[in-house]
Amino acid sequence: MSEINENKVSFSKPTSEDEVAKSEALEAWTNDRSDMLINSPFIGALSMYLELIPVVDHRCMTASTDGRRIFFNPYFLQSLESEEERMTILAHEIWHCGMSHFSRQHGRIEDHEMWNHAIDHEVNSLLKSDGFKIPKNAILYEAHEGKSAEQVFELIKNGEIEMRGQCLDDHSLTNPSMGDDKPGNDGTDGWSTIDVDGEGNITAKYDSDFQPRRSDDVWKEWKAKMMAAAQQCQERGHDLGNYKGKLDEIFASKLPWQEILRQFLTPMFDSTRKWLPPNRRHVHKKMYLPSLRKEKQLRIVIAIDTSGSTTGDIVKTFVSEVFSIVNSFGGYELRLVQCDYSIQGDVIYDEANPFDPEKFELLGGGGTNFHPVFNLIADDDEDPEVLLFLTDGYGDAPKNEPSYPVIWGINEGGIKPASWGKEIEIDIGKNRSKQN
Repeated sequence: MSEINENKVSFSKPTSEDEVAKSEALEAWTNDRSDMLINSPFIGALSMYLELIPVVDHRCMTASTDGRRIFFNPYFLQSLESEEERMTILAHEIWHCGMSHFSRQHGRIEDHEMWNHAIDHEVNSLLKSDGFKIPKNAILYEAHEGKSAEQVFELIKNGEIEMRGQCLDDHSLTNPSMGDDKPGNDGTDGWSTIDVDGEGNITAKYDSDFQPRRSDDVWKEWKAKMMAAAQQCQERGHDLGNYKGKLDEIFASKLPWQEILRQFLTPMFDSTRKWLPPNRRHVHKKMYLPSLRKEKQLRIVIAIDTSGSTTGDIVKTFVSEVFSIVNSFGGYELRLVQCDYSIQGDVIYDEANPFDPEKFELLGGGGTNFHPVFNLIADDDEDPEVLLFLTDGYGDAPKNEPSYPVIWGINEGGIKPASWGKEIEIDIGKNRSKQN
């Protein structure tokens, strides 16, 4: 291959031959999708939520999705060995959306290559178990089939797994910009999107049909789409098979979130008290009445993500529930921190100064950053017994787990922002939740 001259980059539109290839590939994949509706009804139903858009563009050498569209290179599809492999690519993109892989990346941006391998493994492992044909050289760590992307990511990061295999799609979407100085690939890619002449001059293709628009709101919609598709299949008598376990993980509803929160907090209160010996005055009555002594005051921090995703009603309900729990156990100090991109409020409540939901005012409304709260706690002389963080999860969280317990209270449709900590999904309307 010739040496690349980065100062001599030109851009071109897809050729007439490219347009023919796009049309043929779209027809083929549309037919594949129709077959999938019959052969794999659940995945087929989900595929109908995604528009199929063929592109010949140097930024999409294989396939990619923004949650509403699947962009794909027609020459890449042509290179696959069979219709079965084309269906695998389609199902692969669908599960990236269904499992919110791109929003779950928060906190791992710097390790994006490891995360890309981890999420491809999770999808390919699931598809293999459902009988899909996985293309050669695709990422799949056989010894770890069934493990989550987070688990595989940690194994890769810790050096227990060596990254191998090729991603079946492009995970990094950027909006087109004709002002780019150089293309995203430094040589001929084999898919008719980049050419390099003998002098190292690059010609990269820009396709006006490649218009990805990825946003966090898109991934929130997918949980509802998956629930609707699963319900539709069950009503028609279609077996969800190996997908049932994964779906249970994604949207299982078990206990009211208040009960889960109480289960998490009760052991912490118990650790701050101890039983005293029975009162001797009652021994002659054969009454043995041990009593409790408070050994220390329980310190709790509640952090509220006020970036605009959290409403006042949710906050009042959540904080009031916490106070209801702590009041039933005795002495406490509860610190309520409001934070968007920076700390907006920091107030301490206790038995003498209880929380009044009628006087509560939500502060902030800017961007999301979880770091200021953890930095604030780090400046204290003593760690809290627990940090309760109410958020939709869409923000940058610390990579390392703190020394104290963290419970993420996730708004409906949100995500857990870190691989560590406990998760409670808060659904005020339905009064139900799941825990992880």
